[in-house]
Amino acid sequence: MDLFLLTSNSSFFLLANFEQETRLFESNLEENGSDDGELDRPCPRTLGLSSHVHLALGNATSSSSPTEHFFCLKRKCEHTWPTPADIAGLKGKPRSQWVRPEPQSMQEIDCYFGRIPQWYIEEKFLKEPGEFLLSRGHDNKLRLSVKSNEQPDYPCVHLPIEFAQTHQVRGDRNMYYRIVNTALQSRSLWGLVQAYRTSNCNLLSLNVKRDVELREEVIPCQGCKYVKTEYSFMYVQVRRLSEIDIGDMISEGERCKVYKAIRNITRKGVVVDTWQRPIILKELIDYNVEVFDSIYREMHIVNTIRHEIGWDTALNVEAVVTINRPYYIAYKLCKCGSLLQYLEANSSFDFSTKSAIVQDIACTLHHCLKLNIIHCNLRAKNIFVDIKEDSAAKKERAVYYVGGFHLAVMTRSRKVDPEKSRNRRWLAPEVLTTKTLNPETDVYAFAWLIYEVFTLQMPFAHIADEDVLKNLAESPDARADLPSDWPQWLIELVTNAWDTDPAKRPKMVDIWREFRKRNKELKAT
Repeated sequence: MDLFLLTSNSSFFLLANFEQETRLFESNLEENGSDDGELDRPCPRTLGLSSHVHLALGNATSSSSPTEHFFCLKRKCEHTWPTPADIAGLKGKPRSQWVRPEPQSMQEIDCYFGRIPQWYIEEKFLKEPGEFLLSRGHDNKLRLSVKSNEQPDYPCVHLPIEFAQTHQVRGDRNMYYRIVNTALQSRSLWGLVQAYRTSNCNLLSLNVKRDVELREEVIPCQGCKYVKTEYSFMYVQVRRLSEIDIGDMISEGERCKVYKAIRNITRKGVVVDTWQRPIILKELIDYNVEVFDSIYREMHIVNTIRHEIGWDTALNVEAVVTINRPYYIAYKLCKCGSLLQYLEANSSFDFSTKSAIVQDIACTLHHCLKLNIIHCNLRAKNIFVDIKEDSAAKKERAVYYVGGFHLAVMTRSRKVDPEKSRNRRWLAPEVLTTKTLNPETDVYAFAWLIYEVFTLQMPFAHIADEDVLKNLAESPDARADLPSDWPQWLIELVTNAWDTDPAKRPKMVDIWREFRKRNKELKAT
């Protein structure tokens, strides 16, 4: 292994050649990567970093200069400058000539995120005081976000940046970047950030009258520091429209258009790695801040579920596209479509097969509730089926993904207007008065999902859409007639889940356990 010997303030640091580390990462990825090829790739520095490099990196002194400190302590991530590709290009040059080039465009700034909501910055990225990033909101206005030192909550501060003629010098018609209502300016955004970051008297705090300081830039992978505890944002956001090849339209509704598409993904390293993934691309008709927030909320919830529970649980949100109008959200392409389509194509499925499907879905929803997530839009149409190769059994198996998380929330309740609801057939009767969705209403809707799986009929199929709420208000106890050939335990379970009193409905965990118990009995017979 080639080693570089570096001197900084009389301290010596050993850095392993990144080319070998990257090759080690690729082999680790083949052995330990996700079995469905998802984009949640751990950083090679967490899988293949040699122990002697960890020791070398741990010896950085507090007296190091900002550049040396950054280079020595932040070497755990392949995405931070100098990257493996940078080091390959700098090989042979003395350390004194290792200068980080100034980005030639805003897109090349590592800590520039494009359009992301303010709440997502606070919830996902800024964790320690002094961390900062650049982004835009739905209004496309530029901002600098930084985690403050203000106790006790260390709130995030979002500073608007303008690009305008400042007229600080008479006759100067040049355009400059500056934080609104401050004097410090620069011809480039990167130059403005560096001016604040390297100032000896913390000009940022003096100018904005807040206890803030630019200590560490946050990049999309978050320095790969949280790869084991959180999902990675690295490949979630599409930065250029050329990454998406839109194909045929599948469907069109009032709020969206759905297409088949191909996503082109490039992983830049010493060797550039490119691959393609088939996706389902949803184009949102509305263009407003509510849609902007909902796209990121859905992506955040789905990726949290997949990271915490497992890959084969929620339908993967492959990417969000918020570069300009319209907004897009991309999903995993499932070979068998929705659960209803899958069941209709396999009408020979017996009771035990359908019961196992329901158990699988109930398990996922139970664990979602443990994460304090309520779905708010349960129906068979929002369950998707894909076929995967089971390497252990050496045969194909069906995987059931819960989708439709665009209405989900990470709280125990959500306010809703029943008149505007798109899933009114699955609404519990109390929602007409409480106007609130919660775990109990999810259980009620799940009972209808069970009904759909076993009968292939939607709720109140004989009632027109516009009359569903009226019927629910006039007859809150009305339910479908359950098939007489169902086992008694299933009839009782569905009937209890349909109870008009939410307090008397079973918990989702009880439904899952009941199906698990009965399915074991079916296998034993």
